[in-house]
Amino acid sequence: MKKQRNTAQKRIILGALECADHPTATELYEAVRRENEHISKATVFRVLAQSAENGDILKVHLCGSDERYDGTVAPHAHVRCVYCGRIKDVSLPRTAEVFGVKSAEGFEIFSAELGFSGCCPDCAARRAEEVKAGGRA
Repeated sequence: MKKQRNTAQKRIILGALECADHPTATELYEAVRRENEHISKATVFRVLAQSAENGDILKVHLCGSDERYDGTVAPHAHVRCVYCGRIKDVSLPRTAEVFGVKSAEGFEIFSAELGFSGCCPDCAARRAEEVKAGGRA
């Protein structure tokens, strides 16, 4: 693993990731550009890719969603709202034990991802209001 420089641009990008909630690379680029118009899209994508490869951040793959990034690298699961796409971290009992599995069914395990899908509280409330108003949910 090649040692990466800690440039001002990298600090800005990773700082923005800490304040964001599982953004796509494009969403993070747009947030960073609002604060520093000199950072290119290629730089944001490169920093995210290198940081994920180095294990400094997580690249999150959830069915039905674009790749997203997470600054929390401790073992945890994710939940995605099937209506609005919102993604949140989920802490479960024994998470570290599950994510610590090194082999299964003859496979050597390199990484683990656990994701749930459902309806977030905001969408549930919106759907309940639509039903109450006589619309379809």
